[in-house]
Formats: sequence, C-alpha cells, structure tokens
Amino acid sequence: MLKEIKKDFFSLCKSPFSLFILLIPAPLIAIMLYFALGNGIVNKMPIGVVDYDHSSVSDEMKFALNASPSIKISKYYTSLEDAKEDLRSGNIFAVIVFPQRLQSNSKKGVSTPIPLYYNAQFLLIAKTLESKLTQIMGTQNVKLKMAKNLVENKTFIGALSKSMPISQQITALYNPDSSYSQFLLTAILPCSFVILICCSLLNSFLRDNRTAFKESVNTSTLLKIISAKIFNNTLFYLLWWQTMMWFFTDIMHIPMRGNYKVLFVGAFVLIMSYNAVTLFIYALAKESTRAISFISVYSAPSFAFAGITFPTNSMNTFALFWSNCLPVSYYLQLYIQQANYGGSVAYGLDIICSMLPFLLFGIAGICIFVLRRKQ
Repeated sequence: MLKEIKKDFFSLCKSPFSLFILLIPAPLIAIMLYFALGNGIVNKMPIGVVDYDHSSVSDEMKFALNASPSIKISKYYTSLEDAKEDLRSGNIFAVIVFPQRLQSNSKKGVSTPIPLYYNAQFLLIAKTLESKLTQIMGTQNVKLKMAKNLVENKTFIGALSKSMPISQQITALYNPDSSYSQFLLTAILPCSFVILICCSLLNSFLRDNRTAFKESVNTSTLLKIISAKIFNNTLFYLLWWQTMMWFFTDIMHIPMRGNYKVLFVGAFVLIMSYNAVTLFIYALAKESTRAISFISVYSAPSFAFAGITFPTNSMNTFALFWSNCLPVSYYLQLYIQQANYGGSVAYGLDIICSMLPFLLFGIAGICIFVLRRKQ
C-alpha cells in the first residue's frame, strides 16, 4: 500500500497538468473571491429612476437615495421602457418608479405604492436593494407624516409617536455587521472546493489509466492503486481545507465559535464522500469524457442547491431532493452550526453521520471495477 502511495505521488509530480489542477485553481478562486466579496458590504449599487411626479417629494427621495452609501442613481429615464435594456444588460441593478400624484397623495394621506423593478438573476443584490430602499422610504414616510401630525398634535413628541408608533431595532446575533461575505464566501469556496476534489481524483485515474487499470493487473493490486489515489487526493485536499479555514479566520476575520475538531472530521468525510462519488461515476461511465460530463452535472450546481442563498424550506421537491444528494449541503449545515452558532458536538456529529451513506458509492464503484474484470 505504501509503495503504491509513493508511486502515485511521484506520478503526480511528473504530470504538469495534475499539478496545475491541484495547486493553481484553489488559491486563484480564493484570491478572486477575496477581491470581489472581501469588503462584505455592497457600495454604490447603480440604479435607475423614472420620475413621473417631478415634485419636491420625489426630489427629496432621490436625494436620500444618493445619500445612501449603498446606492447610486446612475441614470434617469423618461419611461420604464427606456430602462429595460440597461436593466437586462446589467448596467443598472434596479429601477425605482415615482408615480404621478405622489406628492398630492402623500399630503392627502393616501397610500401610494412606489414600484421597484430588478433583475431576478441578481438575487443577493436585489435583496440588499430592497432592504435599503425600504429603510429609506420608511424614513421619508415618517417625514411626510410628521408635518401633518405636528399640526394636529401641536407637540413634537406626540407627532413623532403618531408618525412612527413602533420603533424597531434589530441586532444580528451572528453577523452584527450584516456582512454578506460571512455567509456567501464561506459557501462559495467549499462548493468550488468539492468540484476540484472530483476533478483531481478523476485526473488521477486518467493519468495512469493505461497501466493501473489494464486487465493484466490483478484485483488486489487494483484495489491498492485505487486506495493510494484516494489517500493522496484526500490528504492534499485536507491540507487545502486547513488553508481555507486559515483564510476564513485570519484573513477574512470570520468568527469561529464552535469545535474545530468536529469541522475537521466533517471535512474529512466530505472529501471522502466526493472521492467515493467520483470513483462510482468513473466506474459506471467506463470512459473519461462521459465521466467528466456526469461529474460536472453533479457537482457544478452545488452552490445553487446548498441551501445558503436559497433556503431549503422554500425549495420545490426536485430542488430539495438534489440538495439532499449533495454532501456539501450537509457540510455547510455543519459549518454554520459550528462556526456561527457554536453548536454542540453531538449535533455536529449527527450532521456528519448524514454524509456517511455517500461512502457506499465508493464501495459500489470498486465492485463495478472488480465485476467488470471478471467478465
């Protein structure tokens, strides 16, 4: 076994493409994400404005929008039709429409909806925009009510309490700075990570395909070769996982409140699960092109179905089924439970146990290899 591990390691070192897959994509993805999402707060999101009212109220709202550090009015349009192309192409993220008689209705106390249109493809940006615009509109609404209520109540406190009877203060327990990088970055990297695990192991199989998997090699030697490749792939990506955790805690300063050892065990089972699935797909597909296609279909959409940006309780039946078929979904549950909430070890181990059935794919893959050789 040790001999095969050394042999596979030296084979890896002699293959420039294998070294490229193992060493280059992981840090490159981390660096790109750091510069794209490292700030953690959205700044100066470009939006468009369609002003049908052209009143002092709409002008005040536009001033408030520009005053927000998160929003920047990049363009004014005469109609919603003019804004559609920029919205579709991504030049602006949203369009806000101030309807006619906005000022007149506000003075009369008539509720007037202010439509917000955004591209649903930018889900995270849309949620942030909606939240910021709700805050700004809420503030402007209080200002408009204050003038009327001040005349009726004669006192500032009475007018303020009537304009804003309930004051809410929401403090996030686990993300007090409302940094989206804390939940987004910690999901994107592991989802990218598992794609690399599959690609690296598949490349390892293909690298020695002509010698290691030829029929003249006996079953015992074949099992040793497969085990050596899985061992090396697991070891390398455990080192990458350690580096990823260092990147989270020391570079991004993302808090780690739970048990690091539980997360390490979870990472080990995660890597072994994707190794097992890759082995099964390769054994089933028989040839490399088909195997790469199947692995891409299985692993590439992981982030969409992991339950981070789109909660699992809102998924339809197929999406929920696909999420349950991904080991990374359980790992992200474990990470959130440990890193964010500081959850119990027992509950963390229970989540890890949910990933163990995926290891059966590896046994099935080995059985396929062995049975195929006996035919």
